[in-house]
This record gives sequence, structure tokens and C-alpha cells, in this order.
Amino acid sequence: DNSKQNRIETMAPVEVSATVAATPETIWQTCFEPMKWESWDPDLKEMKDVSGAGGCEEGATCIFAMNDGSNIPIILSNVEKNKNVDFKGCVFGGIVRAEGKVMISPVDSSTSKIDYSFEMKGFVGSIVAKLKKKEVVEGTQGGLDNMVKMSEEAQKEK
Repeated sequence: DNSKQNRIETMAPVEVSATVAATPETIWQTCFEPMKWESWDPDLKEMKDVSGAGGCEEGATCIFAMNDGSNIPIILSNVEKNKNVDFKGCVFGGIVRAEGKVMISPVDSSTSKIDYSFEMKGFVGSIVAKLKKKEVVEGTQGGLDNMVKMSEEAQKEK
């Protein structure tokens, strides 16, 4: 029965958003352009093997070295500087998949909005997400909170 399997594999993404006292350019330069996502993602120990010139660009690849010791190969897509980036990765032949999206939009000349969503997919990924829902929610919200704090601090220095 396909409908039963689809219910098992699907879990809504964790979606968080915040208003930031910083421009989209400052947010991008602070959180994404250096590809030092570990500075804002509380679950990420480091980014390894960043492809190309090491920038946040379409098709860039890297390894997310997680705090729990796992390594997740990641590819970036839908990259528009100062606007958005999607990241996707999978391990164990795709039975655990991670997908995230960050969208940055201007509110006015000195304020922006960040929308951040993250979800775990795949047969095992969805089970992990259900068992560790609190951790997934806290990690996503923690990442957003850090993006806001870092971006606002960087904006004050300009």
C-alpha cells in the first residue's frame, strides 16, 4: 500500500523566520559567503572539502561534519546572492536525506526577513526526525537565532 509508505516517509519541514536589523547583503556576507556555516549552525562542527573557490555558489559541494560525528555530502542549489540558498544531502544510499532552504528578503532599507526551513527525509531520516523532533526544531531555531545575532552585530559595525 503506497499511501501508508508515503505517510511514513513524509514529515513536514521545520519552518522558522525572523526579522533582522540588517540588510540582505550583510546577512549574506556574514552567514553564507564565507561558507563558514558552522559559525551559525549549532549542529555543524565544520564544513570540509568545499568545492571551487570556496564560495556559496550554484552547484557547490561540501561535507557537513556534524557534531554527532556523521559526515553528510551536501550540494547547494537555487543560489541567488543576498536572496536564497538551498542545501541537500544524503547518506546511506538516500535512506537519510537532509534538505534546507534559506530565503532572505528586504523589509525596508535597514531590516530584512530570514525564512529558514529544514527537514529530514527518506525512510530512516523521517524516523530519526520523529524520534529527535525536539532536537531538529531546536537546531533549526538555534541556527536562525545565530544568523540574526551575527548579522545584527555585523550591521552595527558598518
